[in-house]
Amino acid sequence: MKNPFKKKDNTAIIAAVAVASLAAGAVAYLFLTDNGSDLRSGWKKKIKDIAKDAAVDAINKHTRIPKKIARAATEHVAN
Repeated sequence: MKNPFKKKDNTAIIAAVAVASLAAGAVAYLFLTDNGSDLRSGWKKKIKDIAKDAAVDAINKHTRIPKKIARAATEHVAN
């Protein structure tokens, strides 16, 4: 027989609800405010630059094409 006085541990549920509400607030801020829109466009540019740099490094490492030429090729493909 179960002990009727033993409390259930709801810590995981409370933590999940807290994390989900913080994530929902962050998404709402990013997509529903002007500042969030500016922040997203800044992130988009930074991510694109990081991806271009990674592509240039990969091209240079595997083909020995100079980085200057590889960068020009990635600029052409990305735009």
